[in-house]
Amino acid sequence: MIKKSYILILVLISNLFGQTFTGNVKDVSGTKISYVIIEELNSESQERNWTISDENGDFSINIMNGSDVLFQRIGFKDVIVKNEDQLSKSIIMVKENISLEKVDVYGKKKEDYFKNKTSLNNLGIFSRNGSLNQIPSLEIRTYGGYAGVASASFDGGYARHTKVLYNGIDLTDAMNGQVDLSTLPSFALQSVNYRLNSGTKFGSGSIDGSLNINNNILNNNVFYSVGDFGFKQYGANYSINRKTSKRNISFGKTSYNGDYKYIDSSGNNVKRLNNYLDQFFLSVDRKFVIREDFLLNIFTLLTENVRGAAGSTSFPSPNATRTDDFDLFALSFSKFFENGSLDLYMNRSTNYQEFDDSEGSFPVYSEHALDYSAFGFKGNQTINPSFNYEAVFNIKSERVDSSELQKEELETTSFSFVGNYVNSDYDFKVSPSMRYDSREENDKTTYNLGFEAINQFADSGSSFDFNLDIGSSFQFPTMNDLYWPDGLYSGGNPNLKPEESEYIALSISNESSIGKIKVTASLKDYENLILWQPNESFKYVPINVSSAERTSYNFQYLKDFSDLQMQLTYNVYETLDKDVDEKLLYVPDSSASLLLVYKLNNLTHFSLNYKLVGDRILQYQSSFAEQVNDKSYGLLSLGVSNVFNWMDEDSIVLNMAVDNLLDEEYISTIGYPEPGRSINFILEYRL
Repeated sequence: MIKKSYILILVLISNLFGQTFTGNVKDVSGTKISYVIIEELNSESQERNWTISDENGDFSINIMNGSDVLFQRIGFKDVIVKNEDQLSKSIIMVKENISLEKVDVYGKKKEDYFKNKTSLNNLGIFSRNGSLNQIPSLEIRTYGGYAGVASASFDGGYARHTKVLYNGIDLTDAMNGQVDLSTLPSFALQSVNYRLNSGTKFGSGSIDGSLNINNNILNNNVFYSVGDFGFKQYGANYSINRKTSKRNISFGKTSYNGDYKYIDSSGNNVKRLNNYLDQFFLSVDRKFVIREDFLLNIFTLLTENVRGAAGSTSFPSPNATRTDDFDLFALSFSKFFENGSLDLYMNRSTNYQEFDDSEGSFPVYSEHALDYSAFGFKGNQTINPSFNYEAVFNIKSERVDSSELQKEELETTSFSFVGNYVNSDYDFKVSPSMRYDSREENDKTTYNLGFEAINQFADSGSSFDFNLDIGSSFQFPTMNDLYWPDGLYSGGNPNLKPEESEYIALSISNESSIGKIKVTASLKDYENLILWQPNESFKYVPINVSSAERTSYNFQYLKDFSDLQMQLTYNVYETLDKDVDEKLLYVPDSSASLLLVYKLNNLTHFSLNYKLVGDRILQYQSSFAEQVNDKSYGLLSLGVSNVFNWMDEDSIVLNMAVDNLLDEEYISTIGYPEPGRSINFILEYRL
């Protein structure tokens, strides 16, 4: 209670901003520059307003209208971006010891529409699926209602093959290898970076890609929301700047009744019960500039979730409850040199999970205490203008003590290396990388060879970019796979090998006056996939038995008009489970999404998102069950935002977010019908 009261008091502290400047910082070779200090130059303000670019060079800062912005990083020449040049999104910094006749600091040819980052709009803040539906080829699976477990995967793959991080810190549950995104409120998902084929960067669990959620704060605000199914939410986002320190704080409380009606298999209108949610969320990111060449970062994250667990329609649990309490602390130090940097980091998280259905027909009670800690360092070094490299060493320990798995521990040691060779004359980059991971009896070496060519065949109105990735990735067995207690009906397998994948992906993009078009094709082969199958004694055990292949085609189109931004994506999947000679479960034949953000005027904005999921197989045919297919469905979401200026400086914003606007009946997981249309009204006070 003391912590929550302290937060409520701090909400009253305000900083005044006029507009948002977002973008990416790179050097002349195109390499992204992390931890650049970005400061507003405003003689009228007595307080220092600044921020720091993240690990990917991305930044967002709210500034007064008319202010210039200064970019500083040791080893690089200072860059000042004038107010009239802030429409450009790419900032190019030059090394102090490199002499160049001319530098294109913010040419529009370097804006990079597709930056693997979600767009910013009120659907990405207050909508149920937030920014996630805006990510090309990302498929969301949910288990009924806002309180139901939710997972995300690229190209319809397994959720355990997509790594989820928060501020660059791994959130993976060691027991099942997944992350339940429902433990994070919608407003915490407003800014998401994503990356495909990131195995050599993040190791186990990033076979298909990674999602990095961050707590960037664009507006200091306090908000209150009410909506259908008993939805209520309040919270605040604010940034506190000092001369040598900065704090980003987000917190909120969510309650949800969650009971909704659906049509059952007999055509009856039935009410789903026990779907309530009580959720508290807090994230605090503190950055300290100790010296010009030394930064300290402290990050904490806390989520507390208590919910009803209704189960599937076949096995209802009207009395079941589920508790998820997650606590994370991360500390990092960054030292900069003229030609490189060194980062030292330590992370520690605890996760308590409890499931209680002791009053059900088949009483069940289980609890799990998970503990995760990591230590490592990362070094970056520039050898010359054409070559730089990054080396990372990491040790992590995962422990669990539960009613099923008692005091099990896994320790993983990893080392990764990535080099970048840049040819500035022909505008291309070659990036070879490798990674080695060791965990008890399992060792795995993976690699990636990346090739990127930008601004090829450039003329006055058009240019092409080319990207090629060839590599491998893997997934270690989870603790459930290895150590599930040997019982009458199931048991783990300590002799499992890691799941493996090899891939090749090619993308071509064209930027011209008609917009940006990007086409991507990728081919993946999977081996040693882990499946739980009955043995000769009809006991379910996990074995490395499955192999599969998947070919994906992705089309993206983005166009910025004067008052409208449009993003269209279309995906086609060709998959094969080689064991049963069928398409992979839950992978749609195709999917598509359309995002429109329309600026009616400076005060009124509209956001429209349509997500189409194609036909899928939900269950294979077996000796005791028929095959279950699901037809395609489309979800339309609408967001409306109107700003009312108040007292010249602060403003009140009225938002409306509508999920499933057309009241579509659909399921994303067999046995878990989803709610119909829901409308939320949000009152937001921007400080």
